[in-house]
Amino acid sequence: MNDILPNLIVLAVLALIGAGIFLLVRHKQAENDQEITRMAAEHGWTYEPIHEPLAWGLRLKSPEWILEAVSRSSGQESGPGSSDVAMSTTWHADAPGSTWLIGGRTSQANLGGFGDRLTRQVLQHALGAQAGGLSEIQAGSEPFRRKYMLWAQDPAQAEKILSPTLESTLLAWNGQPPLIKRSSSGLTIELRGVRLKKTADILMLVRLGELFN
Repeated sequence: MNDILPNLIVLAVLALIGAGIFLLVRHKQAENDQEITRMAAEHGWTYEPIHEPLAWGLRLKSPEWILEAVSRSSGQESGPGSSDVAMSTTWHADAPGSTWLIGGRTSQANLGGFGDRLTRQVLQHALGAQAGGLSEIQAGSEPFRRKYMLWAQDPAQAEKILSPTLESTLLAWNGQPPLIKRSSSGLTIELRGVRLKKTADILMLVRLGELFN
């Protein structure tokens, strides 16, 4: 009996700690939902929480664009140290036009032809059949060219795409560099592996998209 009592006390303490952490997380989530609701109301946007069996996150809509920040589960068990949950944030506007893409520069040092093939695979994945005919355009400031790549069909497009405000916004961007692409399907900004939750981060992505209007 004397051996069981300490174990029961430890289990009770651990249960209380777990319950406290759970309540704290739920409270934080509720506060964040309220902040997003207020932000959407202030800007005249529609806010839709996403609660699906294998997906959760949020969707914001305006007359000009849709933003989705989602975590998706494959529904399959993952191995030790891995996760079956994929996160992404996407801003999309129905603004089709000539095809171009801006993305974070991939390090191709010492990769030779393999680096070129890797870049082409990224373009193919992002744009599909519309990736054909694109070439990298050397445009923008030197700091911009070190951090980002611009791919387009016509070098003259660079002057229409890049602006001082866009350059400074992308250079000041923290975290995962955005992938910005335009095609016949419209204009899309993707953050792969990232699900935005904070209102400040969401506003930053929306403001980036609005620079192309």
